[in-house]
Amino acid sequence: MNHKKQLPPAWVIIATAVFCFVAIADLPYGYYRLLRWVACAVAVVSVIQLARSGKSGWAWGMVLVAIVFNPILPVHFEKATWRVLDGGAGLAFLGVLWVSRKGRATGEGGEGQSG
Repeated sequence: MNHKKQLPPAWVIIATAVFCFVAIADLPYGYYRLLRWVACAVAVVSVIQLARSGKSGWAWGMVLVAIVFNPILPVHFEKATWRVLDGGAGLAFLGVLWVSRKGRATGEGGEGQSG
């Protein structure tokens, strides 16, 4: 295929990262439930696109984010642990954005690469 490999739009990744950073505060439970859906969905889409573009290390990182934030089979942690995970996930999303932009700037894209 000759189409551009596109992660979720930059604004979606940035919004998800901000969503994660805001979650470090003490907020109503509904916020965290919504965060699980958003973070997991964006992580899953990112996994697919990162794997297609040959960035398997980042793809595996997003697999971990998707597992931790999975809203269907939720993982439970103490509040202090969640604060670290929320901040780490926010940084991971910003890292994915950085890697995707760096790859486009240098012409990397995984075209023609296998596996």
